[in-house]
Amino acid sequence: MRNLLTIDEYLDLYLLAEDLGDQAWQNEIIQKLKNGEFIAEHTVKIRNLWKRYKKVNMEMLDLYRRLHDDSSNEALTEKIRILKQQRITLNRQIQFEQRKSKQHHSNTQ
Repeated sequence: MRNLLTIDEYLDLYLLAEDLGDQAWQNEIIQKLKNGEFIAEHTVKIRNLWKRYKKVNMEMLDLYRRLHDDSSNEALTEKIRILKQQRITLNRQIQFEQRKSKQHHSNTQ
């Protein structure tokens, strides 16, 4: 997938191009927006939530490995419990954003 920007990022670039007096760049940005060459903000939000979810999973995996070597370590057990709760929260946020995205997509068609 190409590296697409959000509408807000394109608008920031448009203002920068305007400040620089680069009309060609401004026209290119306008054309990209007209062609729909941007990524929706909610898509970025979902991607970021998934990144955080994966990071939590990796941290949990590391803690489980450490706990395997030291099964009586209460601090590790507590960290795992906290990470499990974070994972549940992230999962709910991802599901919410995906539903919201799906509704937005169906409303725009």
